[in-house]
Amino acid sequence: MKLFPAVALAAAVVAMVGCLKGAAKLPDEAGVQAKGPKYENAEALKPDVLPYEATRLLLGGTEVPVTMSRKQSGETVTFVLAAHSETLEEEHYEANATGFRFLGATGETFKPAIPLVSYPFQVGESWEWTGTASLGPNTKSASAKLVSSTETLNLATGVAECVKVNASLTIDTGQGGVSKRELKFWFEPKKGMVRREFVMSSAREPRPQTEGS
Repeated sequence: MKLFPAVALAAAVVAMVGCLKGAAKLPDEAGVQAKGPKYENAEALKPDVLPYEATRLLLGGTEVPVTMSRKQSGETVTFVLAAHSETLEEEHYEANATGFRFLGATGETFKPAIPLVSYPFQVGESWEWTGTASLGPNTKSASAKLVSSTETLNLATGVAECVKVNASLTIDTGQGGVSKRELKFWFEPKKGMVRREFVMSSAREPRPQTEGS
């Protein structure tokens, strides 16, 4: 997108701040932050708690019944998806008094972690992230535009009024090429992340306790 010189300078400053801090909050198109529920601290939202154990892991259109567990080491929170004692996927996050951030999943790591929530957090805010994405030994420059909203989900366990964070991720694949995909996270306040999608073919959500093994 072409920018006027003054706007280009302002965008460069924002990008620099994003590189240093990992995120820069943006106003909406009218120049005023959209209004929505506000969460002053982690206790008000609790995005890092284990939302459920009985889980549906959706992989390439196939539903796999798994069990999800939570483990924590320092500020790193990991959700482990396992079936028959075999780990199928892991999700890694960073949680502390300043916010909740996405570190990556099995085989992929983001540095710095992508900020999903920064306190105080008001639904309707938008922000940007710049950093790197590592898939195995390959590390590429990456960026994301994130926006928060409210959304009602009809889950197997019932209706959930959620805070949704959508990250439009762009990864530089080299020689002028880029890879784009959407990362989506739904948080039910004080109950945790009830659904996430890394791509359309990879998602997880709750399942009834009596479904599957």
